Amino acid sequence: MSNVSSPFNYADFVLRFKRSLSRYLFNTAIPEDIPLANIRESSSVLFTAIMLVSALHVPGKEAIHAICHKQFLELVSTAMFDRFHTLDDIRGLCIAAFWQPDLSWKLSGLCIRMATELNLHHAFYKAFYTPGLTEGERAGYMEKARVWYLLYVLDHHFSIAYGRPPVTAELLPIREYNVFVNSPSTTPSDRRLISQVSLFVILSKAYEVFGLEPDRVMGSDDATLLTHMRFTEETRSWRDHWRDALSRDKYVGDYPAKGVILHHGFTELVLNSLALRGRPLERLEDLPNNLRPLASRAIDAAHFILQYTMEELSYRESLVGIPLYLHSMIAFAAVFLMKIAHKWHTIGVSIDPEAQTKPLIEGMIRTLRGCRAGANHMVYSMASGFERLLKQWGKSATNGTSQRSLLPRPDALHRTDSGTILTSSMHSSPEYTLGQNYDPTLSSESYEVPLTAMSGYSYGGWGQDDMLWSVGMGYDLLAPNGYDSTDYPGSYFPVGRHDSMHQPS
Repeated sequence: MSNVSSPFNYADFVLRFKRSLSRYLFNTAIPEDIPLANIRESSSVLFTAIMLVSALHVPGKEAIHAICHKQFLELVSTAMFDRFHTLDDIRGLCIAAFWQPDLSWKLSGLCIRMATELNLHHAFYKAFYTPGLTEGERAGYMEKARVWYLLYVLDHHFSIAYGRPPVTAELLPIREYNVFVNSPSTTPSDRRLISQVSLFVILSKAYEVFGLEPDRVMGSDDATLLTHMRFTEETRSWRDHWRDALSRDKYVGDYPAKGVILHHGFTELVLNSLALRGRPLERLEDLPNNLRPLASRAIDAAHFILQYTMEELSYRESLVGIPLYLHSMIAFAAVFLMKIAHKWHTIGVSIDPEAQTKPLIEGMIRTLRGCRAGANHMVYSMASGFERLLKQWGKSATNGTSQRSLLPRPDALHRTDSGTILTSSMHSSPEYTLGQNYDPTLSSESYEVPLTAMSGYSYGGWGQDDMLWSVGMGYDLLAPNGYDSTDYPGSYFPVGRHDSMHQPS
């Protein structure tokens, strides 16, 4: 970090990461007792990733963030072709992937490949099924297994946010996660980590049954409904178990248990909205009667997600620190509601969107605006996107036009008036800002940025590269410059080109 010319206390950023951000990664990304000097010595990638992510979350550190971003890219470019990597290199890539939207997809794949080269997927077997190990050897394999579980969660987070299949297979560590969680050396952070893994295991089975094709219509026969009910009951059992199993954290309070409740809200939204997948919005009244209760539960879940996020103190206080995936699911809920609100009366939903839905979205915007973070943080671009869609939603209610016709074409989201794609600091147009606190003079670096995630149009690009999971939400929330300019007339949710995958957790 020699490029930082002004006085800068690295230790403050490391301490912030240990006591806050690392807790949202189940404390797996960096041991709490590791000194700053050890971090710098063990891996430049890890050290720079911590600086990068910490600067993203601190108001007024935008210049530091820009410098860290540039240096991190240089390190990753070198590391990509290195023959040898360390566990701490993988930790660093993982940390940046969880929070840095323009890097997350590529980094998630890169660190998983590096991890397999280091045989981290074998560490679980070594720890629990290899006789004669010393305690130190077993502890080392346990630590590698923790990182493998973290990568599994990372992979599944971004398979949802980007609408793309995960690359990690459900190998022995995933199939036998109970062996790990019941080990005498398991920590509270381990239990939080395994709670995530176990939810993905349940939902992966659901995807196998209902498919990943965005235009695949869910059947309304009794067998299909019973199968769907089985998965929703399993996720409710998951909620009931882990809500009581996760202890309070000394730094993030009740967030672990409260987060379980919100994660379950995500699963309710995603699984139940399958009833609407591939169906024309203009003919929503044709939804089979047997599927209408599922659609209603999806609408209730989306309302719950927004209300819970704002009203639950421990979660509201965590809005800045949580990883990108959770922001994507909050966005999913808000956009889902705005997309369908003026049509749900045709299937018997009696919620008044003006009286109940609109105030929730307005409250969510105020909550996001009230967060304290660096100007490049996702919360500000989410607020801008919600505001824009809320205005369009109001026009829809007034003019009676279709929701789909109000959404800007994807090519409008990614190009300036001159037709050139914006890939630098978005200085070219006041329409492409990073929120009300963004100051473009703070960063002169021209690195690639995720326009779908960070422009004011973030949540209007329904015809982009992929949709959020296979419910076809139609925007690739985090992908840098990824969009599909194809128009999809008549579809309930305009769909993308590729199979999207995986659950809400």
